[in-house]
Amino acid sequence: MAPIDISDVCGTNLWDIKNRRWHEDLLALTAGGRDGIADLKSKLGDVPEDGGASLGTISPYFTKRYGFPASTKIIAFTGDNPSTILALPLRASDAIVSLGTSTTFLMSTPQYKPDPAYHFMNHPTTPGLYMFMLCYKNGGLAREHIRDAINTASNSTCPLCWDTFNETALRTPPLGQNSPSDPMRLALFFPRPEIVPNVKAGTWRFLWQNKTLTPISPSQPHSDHDKAWSTPHHDARAILESQFLSLRLRSQSLVSPQAPLPPQPRRIYLVGGGAVNPAIAELAAHVLGGSEGIYKLEIGGNACALGAAYKAAWGVLRTRDNEPFEDFLEQRWNEEGFVKRICEGYREGVWERYGEALEGFEEAERFVVGEGVR
Repeated sequence: MAPIDISDVCGTNLWDIKNRRWHEDLLALTAGGRDGIADLKSKLGDVPEDGGASLGTISPYFTKRYGFPASTKIIAFTGDNPSTILALPLRASDAIVSLGTSTTFLMSTPQYKPDPAYHFMNHPTTPGLYMFMLCYKNGGLAREHIRDAINTASNSTCPLCWDTFNETALRTPPLGQNSPSDPMRLALFFPRPEIVPNVKAGTWRFLWQNKTLTPISPSQPHSDHDKAWSTPHHDARAILESQFLSLRLRSQSLVSPQAPLPPQPRRIYLVGGGAVNPAIAELAAHVLGGSEGIYKLEIGGNACALGAAYKAAWGVLRTRDNEPFEDFLEQRWNEEGFVKRICEGYREGVWERYGEALEGFEEAERFVVGEGVR
């Protein structure tokens, strides 16, 4: 039996992530008492801290049937999301944002800060690093709903084109503020029930000013507040801001300061269908920062398979047992062939303004969650 990978084992909820060992109290709970811990441990096995450690050579069965060399080494496999984070030499505070039908945010961090709002695991290859992950059901689908509404309202001859959506999003000022005294426009768009936060499907729009959150109903413009939000056009920027504000809210405590710049991701790599959209890249830079810029990652259609292959190559080809995965891959990495810098990252003043909006955005999420409870 092969041992479980140190990152994948975190999914058992029996693993002490900080101390990198089985959690005795949780084992006792699962085994029905402390007398059963030893038996349960024998079934779970030891978990090697070295993600590239050789577990031995391949079985003669595979050598005979498929022609593998008898000297082929075996190392522990890992899960799809830990593999994805290995698809490039990701450094601490770098982030991958996958912009598909759903949205996934991946980052490695040296800080141990688990939280119920996100997934937190040991890094699959590098002791001392942790893997942070956010998963959202509403990603591309929510953006497409607003794109379609804008194209319909604009009588577009190309209903699936993004041109009008992009122009509208980039023409709208950050948070809908023409001046600092204007209220901030904040919204949550969930065509499907969401995981983060855990709420029902729906759309909610708000104005945030003087630390006061005001729900509005643009479909019934009966007050000055409601007239401040013109749908669907004001939604174009608001949905991108909403999705990236949620990422920033939940990752902010894990991002290391990068003096003289404020705390923010170092590099932000965009993957998935939305990565080709210039407006999405621009808004990612405005809200999330990126001290070294926003990058588009071209690594084919299956980043997790590529990351697993890199992990195997590192385990077999590294020149010494303590050679870090990132160093191994970076020496062989052809950045020009896989990575394209698509826009500047941190914008002074803009990034800070979105920081001021986080309190209002968090209040908006609390409002929506509370409404779901009622």
